[in-house]
Amino acid sequence: MLRHFPGILKQANKERVVLKRLRKAVDYAYKSKFYHKKLSKAGVKGSDIKSIKDFKEKVPLTNRTELVQSDPYDLLAVEPGSKCLIYSQTSGTTGGHVPIWVTKDELERTIDLALCLPVFQKLLSSKDRVALCYPYTRTMAGRSADLINQKAGVTIIPMGTRNNMYPPEEVADALIRLRPTILGAAATDAFSYANILLDQGVDPKKIGIKLIVSGAEPCADNRGDVLGRMYGAKFLSLLGQNEIGGAIPCEKNVLHIPSFVMFTELYRKDGSEADIGEKANSVVTPTWREAMPMLRYETGDVIMIEKNPCSCGLPLPTMKILGRKRTELTIGTKTYFPIELEDLLYQTDLNGVWYQIKLTKAGIFIKAEHRKKKDYARLAEEVKSNFESKLDANVKVKIVPPGTLYDYRKIRPGKPLSRVVDEIAGKIEVLEGA
Repeated sequence: MLRHFPGILKQANKERVVLKRLRKAVDYAYKSKFYHKKLSKAGVKGSDIKSIKDFKEKVPLTNRTELVQSDPYDLLAVEPGSKCLIYSQTSGTTGGHVPIWVTKDELERTIDLALCLPVFQKLLSSKDRVALCYPYTRTMAGRSADLINQKAGVTIIPMGTRNNMYPPEEVADALIRLRPTILGAAATDAFSYANILLDQGVDPKKIGIKLIVSGAEPCADNRGDVLGRMYGAKFLSLLGQNEIGGAIPCEKNVLHIPSFVMFTELYRKDGSEADIGEKANSVVTPTWREAMPMLRYETGDVIMIEKNPCSCGLPLPTMKILGRKRTELTIGTKTYFPIELEDLLYQTDLNGVWYQIKLTKAGIFIKAEHRKKKDYARLAEEVKSNFESKLDANVKVKIVPPGTLYDYRKIRPGKPLSRVVDEIAGKIEVLEGA
């Protein structure tokens, strides 16, 4: 398969190829108790799928609640004991922990495939020292990153952050002593380490980090740019859902849909099919899953597939993940997602760890952390101007020292603070992942 990878990319979106993969996925899903029951009730098998339209109309949707409430073993299409199985689960930040199963062979094939991608070939070399600060337990983030780097032959510094062995100050100390060239961490954690280093009089740029690979939580483009400038490094975002797999980043920090192993449907709020270039709810079928098949999974994400191809040259659709459909915010006569507000906030050079945006009937109240007090008045005015020019609302801004909203030196269990609070609609959205 890997030898033929360029050809696989070219064939990825051809209808006859996609249809063949979908039929196979439906037949394979019958092997699990969960889908045997679901598909039998719908009266559909792979042979009934004569077109992509048939697949969309005949195969029932799968939602998160169903997976959370299922016996984890009922989701398996592989008998325990027949192959080495690895269990993990989602972080549960959006309602219950979804069980995740992969076989050892499946995981290794995925790692091999990842290393075929131009982004890893261009940005990762055996001379690199990679500090991995993703959680190694519960989710696959730390373990899969570890395996990718093992296969690439780099020097690995496993920290598995957010535990007593590697609290933030220990991580910062290790960064000084071990001088990694690549930092793998959630953006919030990377901001925390940078502020701890600065507290100690150490310029994060002096560490020698050339690349920050952020995962486990969304990070707006402008916020990623600010983080990159703090370390003097390139910023790259890896984002996806453990239950279906992730999008593919390129060296331009653009996410691509891996359509050679993933079929994506787009729907508007009213259930009608959406067009390319629209904000749309995504429904995904990963066609490569071995241990735990998934058919027409309602991700809960609102995405936008771009009309134009990426300048990186990768022949795969590009997309933006805007947020969960339940977190859409109404401001004036328009709607926004929290990550769009985050992107607007970081059009400035804010460099603290945390921020909070409150939507109230009286207007929008923003608190944001920043290190240099001499910048506070200027930043407050810039943030206010940026928000009021974009949004139909009165805006008040207060800039505060790092650590005011949350102590970045403490172990972060998950969601210490809501970043966007909609007091009007009673919504609280934390741009957090694992």
